[in-house]
Amino acid sequence: MKKSTEITVMAVASIGMTLVSVWLWYDTSKKATLKKQTIPDTREDSFVMDDETTDFFTAEIKKPSSLSSVHKARPLKIPRSVPTRYKTVSKLTQEQFYKKLQQSYEATQVTLTNTSGIERDIRLWAGNKKPPISPTLPEDIEDATITTISTSSVQGTGVYAQGVIVNPLNGYTYIANQLSHNITVMHMTKVVSFIPISTTSSSSPYGDSPVDLVPITLANSPKYGWVYVANCIGNTVTVINTDLEVVDTIEVGRRPITIAFNSFTQKLYVANIGDDTISVIDIETHTVDATLVVGKAPTSITTIEETGFAYVVNSKDNSITVISDEFDIVDTIVLSEGGLTTAAYHPENNSLYVVSSSENVVIPIDLGSNTVRTAIAVGNTPDQIVYHPNNQFLYVGNRGDNTYSILSSEDQVVYTLSLGKVGTGIVIDSDSNTVFSTDPLSSDITQISYAEESSAVLINEEYHAKREDFMHNPARIRHVKFVMSGQHRLTVLKLEKENSTGTKESIPIGFSNYYHPQNFSNVAEVFEMKGSLIDGQHGWFFKIGAYQTITILTYYTQLDKKELLGSTSRRVSRH
Repeated sequence: MKKSTEITVMAVASIGMTLVSVWLWYDTSKKATLKKQTIPDTREDSFVMDDETTDFFTAEIKKPSSLSSVHKARPLKIPRSVPTRYKTVSKLTQEQFYKKLQQSYEATQVTLTNTSGIERDIRLWAGNKKPPISPTLPEDIEDATITTISTSSVQGTGVYAQGVIVNPLNGYTYIANQLSHNITVMHMTKVVSFIPISTTSSSSPYGDSPVDLVPITLANSPKYGWVYVANCIGNTVTVINTDLEVVDTIEVGRRPITIAFNSFTQKLYVANIGDDTISVIDIETHTVDATLVVGKAPTSITTIEETGFAYVVNSKDNSITVISDEFDIVDTIVLSEGGLTTAAYHPENNSLYVVSSSENVVIPIDLGSNTVRTAIAVGNTPDQIVYHPNNQFLYVGNRGDNTYSILSSEDQVVYTLSLGKVGTGIVIDSDSNTVFSTDPLSSDITQISYAEESSAVLINEEYHAKREDFMHNPARIRHVKFVMSGQHRLTVLKLEKENSTGTKESIPIGFSNYYHPQNFSNVAEVFEMKGSLIDGQHGWFFKIGAYQTITILTYYTQLDKKELLGSTSRRVSRH
């Protein structure tokens, strides 16, 4: 081979080797780069964090959010490789990262503790009207408040208030005024109307003496929302339509004292204490279909929606008469306690709870077998009892000591409320989660509702001062760390903005990719909140688990006026 040819071959071979080397270098480099881009082991001891060069929350995305300081960012799911815009990020160890945060940013700590056995809503920072950190629930009996509502108006005054109901059709409260022979109709705290009850008895200077009333609660009935009033002296039932007009009067037995509606049979039941009978009324024809003889001095009727059975409390012979859905008397339950007044049904344990006023107890009866369980001691001189469907408790009004004993389905007194005078009539409005009670002497009604803020969730005092500060001096978040007790983990946190119209916008942040447990701790480092504001309009919404404590460490900088004006300008330009 000629020397020139050998040189040429050697040159080509050299070039080839060079190309192979370059290719191998490129391939190795590429693999190394991809390896670097792969999310590392997420154990906290090997966790690395970004430095100042990248804003994970406000990274450039073409479609901005309408939230003033927050760009919509796709949830940071664990990617196979780090997106291109993260390539320039230099990595810091956790120790370095927090050291830098502590040197460059202010920090505030919020500690929340849920003392109850149920999950709670939490709302932090937002709301110029100071919304509750955690609103009350029906279970929060200890947070009950009482308001006295006058039933007097320029239209008149009710005298000696007795029975009270809430009409499911219009939400109005109706009160039977025994000594002024009229019905007060109220919407919240305002008197809507006084409906006179026409006098049919010449023996009473106070007319027919309305004492109790009931609405038709069957939504598919043409009489839905009509109200029927038992008149004790008149021996009648007055019919009031949805236009608040008296449209009929039905004659019943002697001294009707209470009235109930059975949605299963679609009949009205009237207890006539003067002749020991029950009048059964057809709501379509307004006629008495049957008259049933029960025990002595019936004072209360409880109907069961699921079966159509009715249970009559007989106050003078200490018994309960059981009436079937075919209007047959199928059983009589005799109790050892006397002074029986009223009863209520608890659907959770299929039991009837009967009040004994003279013995200061409530007697539970298993309706599956009609057997009597051990009596439950309550307050002094209990009178009325009602079931609250929202919290599944029974409320017993004790007139002797002006308390309410709250009973559970386990036959336990779980709480005792002392909220002022306890009246004779009591009803629960499940829509507004409110208890109404009438006071015959003052003719006022009391409204038992709930405080706005739940006492079940505790928060450190520093939070309130910081919230006020941030409302006047907005802060921009750099980093947020959640440390949670127990096994319950946050799944979603919503960044919310409250608009001037009262509407809210929100951006959800999934927490599933932010957990970095060390020694089985429950910790979340939330990068996606970086860049958001705390200013009274922007807030956080999430849930705290039962008996859980959450500590939130937030690093931030407060905005100067120039930056604040710039943020406002940018917000305007985006819209």
